[in-house]
Amino acid sequence: MGIWDILVFGACCLAGAAVQSVSGFGFAVVLVGLLPVFGVDIRVAVVLVTLLVVPNIAIALWQVRREARFGRVAWVLLGVPLGTPLGLYLLVFAQEWVLRGLLGVVLIFASVEPFVRRGRGAAPAGRLWAVVAGAASGALGTALSTGGPPIVIYFQRCQWGKEATKAAIMLSFVGTVLWRLLVYAAQAPATGRDLLTLPLVWQGIAFWPAVVAGTLLGEWLFARLSHEGFRRAVAAMLLVCGVYQLGKVAGAC
Repeated sequence: MGIWDILVFGACCLAGAAVQSVSGFGFAVVLVGLLPVFGVDIRVAVVLVTLLVVPNIAIALWQVRREARFGRVAWVLLGVPLGTPLGLYLLVFAQEWVLRGLLGVVLIFASVEPFVRRGRGAAPAGRLWAVVAGAASGALGTALSTGGPPIVIYFQRCQWGKEATKAAIMLSFVGTVLWRLLVYAAQAPATGRDLLTLPLVWQGIAFWPAVVAGTLLGEWLFARLSHEGFRRAVAAMLLVCGVYQLGKVAGAC
């Protein structure tokens, strides 16, 4: 990367971190789409984004630590390893457009479904759905580093306050990110591809200051959102990200 690329990418990291701190997710969806523009291979981009998001999750979780309850996320985290093998296979061997298309459709449906369902009662959010959300997150997170939407959708259906919802999302992200990094480090002998390298780790750490700045900005905005404003911000992010993913598919076809 040249100086201009570094500045632009740093700004993207700042913006992505701010968006995730406000809505609970979105960092990976934005960055995975942008990194190939800088000449970064999609597989490298997925691992790099997983490294970049670490300080964002840490700061965001600290801000809502009083609402963090492991019992609320245990069943979601239980499902994550179930989807990981599929996600790893897709990351190493498959074309990305199929997964992007599926993700786009799911995101758009999730953004409009609460408004269509309004007045019909709460959607189910039991243990089975928690495991399903975790498995979907494990697959999408490992393949594209975009494992947030299934988890966000599940916890939005739990009808908690904005702090409790965000705490559950971020606590889940701690588990999913640590799990993905472990999988990336351990998969080399089986696939013959070293996804997590030391130079890549240092490259991710080098952009952490931009991520931290964006996270603090997003936390400042989040504190000023009402509960309804938070839900609308999440729905808007789901819709934008869904349209973006389908646009990427259309461009690849």
